[in-house]
Amino acid sequence: MSKQRIFEIIRKEEAALFVGAGMSLYAGYPSGAKLAEILFNNLTSDLQEQVDFTTNLPKLAEDIYYLKGGNKNYLIENLKNEFQREPISTETHQLLAKIPQIKTIITTNYDTLFETTNKNIEVIRKSADCATANQKKQCLFKIHGDLSDTSNIILTNSDYNNYFIKDSERSIFWNAIKTKLVENHIIFIGYALEDSNVLTTIGKILDELGDHRKEMFFVAPSIQPAKLKFFQQKGIEYIQAKAEDLFKEINEDLKFNYLTGLKKGIGNADTAFDFAKINNINISLSKSKDLYIIDRISSLDGIGKSEVKFKIESESDSTKKIIDSLRGKDFEDISLSGDLLKEYNHFFNGIRINNQENITSLYIKKVPSIFGFFNIVFEDAFELDNYYLEIFIANPNENQAKIKIKANDFDILITIDFASNTTNHKFNIEIKPSKFIKSVKNGLNFYNILSRITSNKKFKLFKENKLFYSYRDKIVFDKGSFDADFLLDYFYKLRKIENYFEVQFNNINLDDTSEKKLRHINAYIDKIVLQEDFNGLTFKNKNKKEYNFLVSGEHKNKVLVISEKNKLIHNLHGIDFNIGYLHKYIQDAYIENLQDLKDKKTKIFNMKSESNTIYYQFTDSKTMITQQ
Repeated sequence: MSKQRIFEIIRKEEAALFVGAGMSLYAGYPSGAKLAEILFNNLTSDLQEQVDFTTNLPKLAEDIYYLKGGNKNYLIENLKNEFQREPISTETHQLLAKIPQIKTIITTNYDTLFETTNKNIEVIRKSADCATANQKKQCLFKIHGDLSDTSNIILTNSDYNNYFIKDSERSIFWNAIKTKLVENHIIFIGYALEDSNVLTTIGKILDELGDHRKEMFFVAPSIQPAKLKFFQQKGIEYIQAKAEDLFKEINEDLKFNYLTGLKKGIGNADTAFDFAKINNINISLSKSKDLYIIDRISSLDGIGKSEVKFKIESESDSTKKIIDSLRGKDFEDISLSGDLLKEYNHFFNGIRINNQENITSLYIKKVPSIFGFFNIVFEDAFELDNYYLEIFIANPNENQAKIKIKANDFDILITIDFASNTTNHKFNIEIKPSKFIKSVKNGLNFYNILSRITSNKKFKLFKENKLFYSYRDKIVFDKGSFDADFLLDYFYKLRKIENYFEVQFNNINLDDTSEKKLRHINAYIDKIVLQEDFNGLTFKNKNKKEYNFLVSGEHKNKVLVISEKNKLIHNLHGIDFNIGYLHKYIQDAYIENLQDLKDKKTKIFNMKSESNTIYYQFTDSKTMITQQ
């Protein structure tokens, strides 16, 4: 529960860190006690005999200072040797640098780990720095100074005493620190709380604020019972944790909760931008009633991963089907009603950017496993460049795979049933054109590919100029599978019509294909005569002269010509085409019921052809141009 409270405080940007030497141990830098040991061991043996060793660093440093004739050079030299070395690791400080929500860090450490791992930090060592500090950045107060200004290093007992004797506690520097401590909850980390400087300040804050002070936390892997009692008396809550583990948990909490908290009034825009940048993303915010809403999000390096995580009610047939789909057992899109959703979260590059409640519905569109522009090269030298494909893969069970290939206006569905004998797999292939094919070009490209594949032409796929896939004649297709050859020819004839009439077909519905209209329009373009099957013609003839001529039988061995009085207009895929006058003729016509006509048993003629053939010709004139 204590950790959760720390997470909440940091999300609200109300935490100040008080950091001691313990947090730099992992980097290879010494603790106070270890530094005391180093200072003593580096003395000559004769000087060691003149000093009583103690792990109380200020006291030992004071004794050495006087032993050296009131000169700090030995002490400073040792500090430089220890704290100007390259750190073994900076991992923990790098974790802390990813938490811009912590605006104030106060440290007694001499090292520069904070500055070197965080470009967004403002270092304050003395009162003069307070006036020029950028308050929008994180503020690092180095209360014991550092090696950039050795004259102000706090190390010996005299340094501590002089610090307070000279009213340093009431200086602008310390007043700025106390203001930060009063305004924020305080988290001590890397400390045993034995530093008189720190204890005095904390004691005064506790006395001045009384019951109205904010919370204090002490973080350490372990603690002595007496020290725990001391914390409890002072109202400081102990949290058992290592610094690196705590910062990892804080980072994970912020990734999950910080940006989504903006719309609840938690956090601010500047910190949100910094936090997003640290995590390699860019956000755009809008403000509504003092609340921030994320409008857009993108990756700073152009590579982004968007994830949606949600929970649904289980133990029902509908949810089982949804779960199977989510697990890749099919490639159909998913539609969820709001009553099935228990939780919904949207992540970008691992950062939760949205969580929703009371969602009425959720639609999940499956993304292809493979997609992009490909160059397709067939062995007969036919090529298609920059052909866009999307390939979806599903595994309903361990013995079956399904592949859906989207190629412009067409879906190819392939089901593969795997056999134990690897040469006897079963393939079922289904072609599903879109209801409307956008253009003749799309149809030509697709059926050029399909007709070659069904004819077992070998081909290769190239992506970004590299071989992506090579087809090696694994599948045997039935001749004329999927009407590929017929539809390829159909689209070629549509292309001829487009070129002749200077039009373009759009939204071609293959359910409305008309081979007859297509042949008629192309016959008009090519000025050719069409030959078609003729099963007979029934008609009346009220023209007495023509009637007598037909009944007399004098028409035998003559051509029967029937010409339309008006020009013929065919509507093909939404476009009207004027193809002139239609002329029909039969070269070997005869009247099947001639005797009944002569006997005046009927007035209806049944016209037939000896060869069951009729010819069509389309001309711009009312008379035929040629006869066959």
